[in-house]
Amino acid sequence: MRSMLVAVVVTLASLVAVPALAAPGGAAAPSKTQRADGDKAGKHFPMPAAEFKAHVEKRMARARAHLEERIAKLTPAEAKEARATFDAVAVNVNAELAKAVADGTVTQEEAKAVRAANPRHKHARHGKKGAGRKK
Repeated sequence: MRSMLVAVVVTLASLVAVPALAAPGGAAAPSKTQRADGDKAGKHFPMPAAEFKAHVEKRMARARAHLEERIAKLTPAEAKEARATFDAVAVNVNAELAKAVADGTVTQEEAKAVRAANPRHKHARHGKKGAGRKK
């Protein structure tokens, strides 16, 4: 009888303890399809044109810095070719950016058009969730 009582108490205690350990803080963790609060959580459309333009220019500056870092190891001819390719893509991105910010606000579709203007962007290469990626 005593062992039966101990088994019931341990079972009830584990039913209470396991869920409490699974979700600390009382809030459930976001699933893979939900966006967690963070840097990207606040970016909503429509977005003010100045803010979007600053974001795109910052991204292009980072890409150019990365390019310069990478081509330091190349020959001058290869470096010149890489810069020319980057500049050609930058012209396309800037043209789409000008269209997107013309009315003062940027919609999500306009932002996608700016992103699609760069064929070397990670989303343009692989599509959604890596479709077309070699395995």
